[in-house]
Amino acid sequence: MEAKAREEALRMEARTKQLVEAEREHFLSQLSQLIPNFDPNILKQRISQSPKNPMSSDKASCSGGDVRSLHVEDDTAKDEEKKEEKREEEKKEEKREEEKEEEKEKEDEEKHDDKVIEVGDYSNMDAPSSLKSLCRYVETTILPEDKILEFKIDKEVFGRDRDTFLLPEDITQFAGMEEIGATVVAVYMRHLHDVLKQAKMCSMVGFIDPATVSANSGTVAERSRLVAARLQKTDGEQIFMMPYNPGLVSLGFCF
Repeated sequence: MEAKAREEALRMEARTKQLVEAEREHFLSQLSQLIPNFDPNILKQRISQSPKNPMSSDKASCSGGDVRSLHVEDDTAKDEEKKEEKREEEKKEEKREEEKEEEKEKEDEEKHDDKVIEVGDYSNMDAPSSLKSLCRYVETTILPEDKILEFKIDKEVFGRDRDTFLLPEDITQFAGMEEIGATVVAVYMRHLHDVLKQAKMCSMVGFIDPATVSANSGTVAERSRLVAARLQKTDGEQIFMMPYNPGLVSLGFCF
């Protein structure tokens, strides 16, 4: 069947050439009659010598399939570029949040003045002996030497490293049940983490930095993003302690 088809194709090609040759001869004959001294040999060329149509080549420069392939590759590249831009924007947003927290801590430090703090008489206070000893330490050592208590909170406590400090009034106000500041709560949570670490129970309990969820720490949306980011860095099996200070009193939540 294939041989017969090829034979038929050859016959059709030969017939086509004959027709083209006849038409050309007729055209040249008419030109010879119209143009004096016209030489028909100038225009005689074999059909096989005619230039090929570049659009009919088997190796055309660009087929429909190639075009579709190029479009798909272009769309994929654009999608990857958008994803990369989104990742970069998320990193920048996280960095901005950290810078805001650092700036707030810096402002809190600058607001602290060198006023003299009056330490009350805690000898008759109904409090644990360890708290009384701490108050005496404030009165006899920290105040006279104008010191502060500095603490380093490791990344494993709140999900990021940070340094903090306690002022003398933080301790005395806590002892007198006047006010419990966010730094006092943060230091206490670090102590709880140390106790849990010694008991090998850190995997059961997680902590959220009070500096990121207090009422004066950015907007509600910003605080929500920080809490969500903290929860995403866990295994989903931990109980979380999240202190919240609405402005007057610190509340504790576990979830």
